[in-house]
Amino acid sequence: MQNLEEIAKEVFPLKQASLVHCITNNVTIETMANALLYVNARPIMTSDVREFSTLFKQTDSSLLNLGSLSKEREQSILTAAKMCANQIPFVVDIVGITSAPTAYQLAKQLSRQKPDVIKGNISELRAFCGLKTTGKGVDSSISDQNEDEIEELIKALKQEDLATTYLATGKKDIIVVKDSTWIMENGVDELQGFIGTGDLLGALIAALLGLQFNSETAVVLALSYLNICGEFASKKLTSNAGLADFRHETLNQLSLLGKENKDWFRQVRGGKR
Repeated sequence: MQNLEEIAKEVFPLKQASLVHCITNNVTIETMANALLYVNARPIMTSDVREFSTLFKQTDSSLLNLGSLSKEREQSILTAAKMCANQIPFVVDIVGITSAPTAYQLAKQLSRQKPDVIKGNISELRAFCGLKTTGKGVDSSISDQNEDEIEELIKALKQEDLATTYLATGKKDIIVVKDSTWIMENGVDELQGFIGTGDLLGALIAALLGLQFNSETAVVLALSYLNICGEFASKKLTSNAGLADFRHETLNQLSLLGKENKDWFRQVRGGKR
């Protein structure tokens, strides 16, 4: 943890502005773009394949989010993944694969391009591994997050291609890397109360990958930062504040926490097993 604690003092806001190409869903595109700006990254949100040959000469990393799929978006994502493979670090966010067979098949196709990170909630990662899940839509099921189910998921992920780092978010967040497993325990329930926190997390991970952080470091730092931003936001609000206030303050903390609290990483709960 000490090494990561020292690294954490140098991120958020980022010392250099990585250019992150995002193909993402329509629901959170503006929030995600702003979140990247708040941490001093630079977003570009085009899904037009006609621009890719020029774009990929400039971008530092890519985020491919499977939410709000269409035939056109699917082709854009596949094209981007092929262009990223072995050249540009990229994150695949397997949004909604518990309920969308097309997204599930696309996730499996993308995994063969060896993304640096595959992320989703615990139910989505269980579906990805072929495990039984009771997740619906884009939501993770509480019954998928019992200790036995978490251990089953960790075991299954270790059978996947460990050239990729896997992140499964939930009450406890699970990170499976080639040589290690992390169980992280930060965050507050209110983070489930507004749309897009998972999407923002994928973007933050991609921003760090674009600065040449390895995938394990990028996932641990981005996950911890967003969750601790939520914790600080919750503490700042009065008892009669609503979820819209919480959302606003969490987004504020993306730009404030790293500036005002250089030792924010000391708030991390959990770690390597």
